[in-house]
Amino acid sequence: MVKHLYISVMGTMGSGKTTVARLLARELKYHLLEENFGENAFLPRFYQDMKRWAYHSQAFFLMEKITQMLETPKLLDKHSVVQDTPIQQDAFSYAKAQHVLGNIDDAEWRLYLKIYNSFEPYFPKPNLIVFLETSVSALADRIESRGRGYEQKIPQSYLELLDMLNHKWLSDNKKIPLLTIETDGLNIVRSKIAQEKLVSHVKKKL
Repeated sequence: MVKHLYISVMGTMGSGKTTVARLLARELKYHLLEENFGENAFLPRFYQDMKRWAYHSQAFFLMEKITQMLETPKLLDKHSVVQDTPIQQDAFSYAKAQHVLGNIDDAEWRLYLKIYNSFEPYFPKPNLIVFLETSVSALADRIESRGRGYEQKIPQSYLELLDMLNHKWLSDNKKIPLLTIETDGLNIVRSKIAQEKLVSHVKKKL
């Protein structure tokens, strides 16, 4: 029986997760699980008033990702899968950052974790997490260049917090194999050589 593989691409906002996930899906012939950030009606509101809308926005992402995770085992019966952003990053980087900043209060955070933990036993574990290591200055440049209006006022301190929380979760993770790829000097969007280099790294790790 053919064993299908499950890869998830992780990185701080602006690191190129979506680009890399699409590249790997195309080159490895994997089924692509994408983020639905464009459907989150709370996200633009969140960037206007973080304290008012942080819990709503993170709860939307959590429920979207839980639905995706519960459907993934059926997909893996037929395909290998590459995912744009593991659910652990949603919970322990993006949502946790809002709790650290005080935009999600203690009661909301307990409720968020209760929802997460009630579904967590049913989540399939990735065979590999591909972590895109990117400096905060490069993240800021990429966010500016992609031009999503509601992202343009994000302070560097917020990117630093997300980056720190990503690294904390990765250091605590003992169960999922990890491949770290330095992306500062890797132009995955425009360079065919950079794309081939990244895909080669992933193939070797698999």
